[in-house]
Amino acid sequence: MTAEPWVLWETLIAATQRWTTQPADALRNNHGITVYDYRLLRLLARTPRPMRKAVTHTALDLPPRSLDHSITRLADRGYLTVTGRGTEKRLAITDYGIELLEAVIDTLRTATAEPATALPPRDRTVLVTLLNRLRH
Repeated sequence: MTAEPWVLWETLIAATQRWTTQPADALRNNHGITVYDYRLLRLLARTPRPMRKAVTHTALDLPPRSLDHSITRLADRGYLTVTGRGTEKRLAITDYGIELLEAVIDTLRTATAEPATALPPRDRTVLVTLLNRLRH
């Protein structure tokens, strides 16, 4: 096998499609949220105080429109609060959002168990390390 960048890209796209479809469907069908919604809730849950919207945008690297849709959807359902205006807009996860996130994580454990266990633990660790390097 060659290590040309386009081969890496092609392989990564194929793996991503296979590995993300089932968990994304589980999020939508079981909890009515998207992967973007999940990522936003997870980020806010790790933050001890309200986070500026601009920081969430940078941290998640989501298209602005997708982030706005997630914020609106999650706030309307009571999973997060939005305070401030414009560049001072801040987001915080609610207790109800924490409860949802805990249920979502259980769902994701089930939905991702089979593909993840196809790799030994050491290989999973190496894969996560490599993918995190590609993110930056």
